[in-house]
Amino acid sequence: MDRTEHVHIISAGEKIAIAYPAMFRELPGISRTYVLADSTVYEISSNPATEKERVAIRNAVTAVKEVSASLSIPFSRELIFPPAYPSVRDMLTKIHREFPHARYTFDISGGSKPLCMALLSFAPWLGGEVYSAFDEKTPRNIPLPDRSVRSMMENPNYPTILALLLRTNRKDAEKGIHEWWSRDYIYKQLWTVYVPSRTKKAKPGDPPKPVVQYKKGRKPAAELTHGTLSTLMRTLEEAGLVDERVSEESKREKSYRITDSGEIAFRFFADPATNTLVRTGLQKV
Repeated sequence: MDRTEHVHIISAGEKIAIAYPAMFRELPGISRTYVLADSTVYEISSNPATEKERVAIRNAVTAVKEVSASLSIPFSRELIFPPAYPSVRDMLTKIHREFPHARYTFDISGGSKPLCMALLSFAPWLGGEVYSAFDEKTPRNIPLPDRSVRSMMENPNYPTILALLLRTNRKDAEKGIHEWWSRDYIYKQLWTVYVPSRTKKAKPGDPPKPVVQYKKGRKPAAELTHGTLSTLMRTLEEAGLVDERVSEESKREKSYRITDSGEIAFRFFADPATNTLVRTGLQKV
């Protein structure tokens, strides 16, 4: 795994030109810099005080760009549109897909509260380190809880299930509304693409497995049982990636929907090479 890439992401504020050079004392290996700026910063305001503040931020972003150029560090300025949360999510998804194995650091010394809070909430999903120059000069690390699900998502069955749960119409998806899907639907869809986590090796003297005839276009489920599916769904639920709902008519009838955390985990950690379901899901988010 290539960890030589170090992506540094800054929330745009009028003092970032001071904090950025100081950051290199803590993080000398930065190889790419992104400045995320609120879209309003680049709009002209009729209010003199507001426009003065926006000009100061624009000048600070330009100064960071010049520092990056002097150090031969690729620089990119990206605009974040309201509401900030989904806009930041989409931008980080784009960056992470380009540099999936990079080290990620964040400087939230400047920028609006919604922008900074969004970056702070997504940093753990990237295994990122967050810094802030509270005195506008000396950056300090902000400790974050470890909430990585990267290793869990290496089991191809989890991203496949999340891809199934992400199936919804685009209008609802844009509103952050996720549909409930029945357990029976999940089982039938996962049946043909299930990958066993452990395959039992045949021992000398074991009787041959019976030959099973499947319908045309179907293939063996590789030992996918309802008990196995229950274990998979329980793990996803305990990780906060899916919600479970039990039918009022029958407690045996369950349905599931993906959570916001589940969508983020899918965006950042699902491998498009897993199968067509996952690849199609990634193209839609």
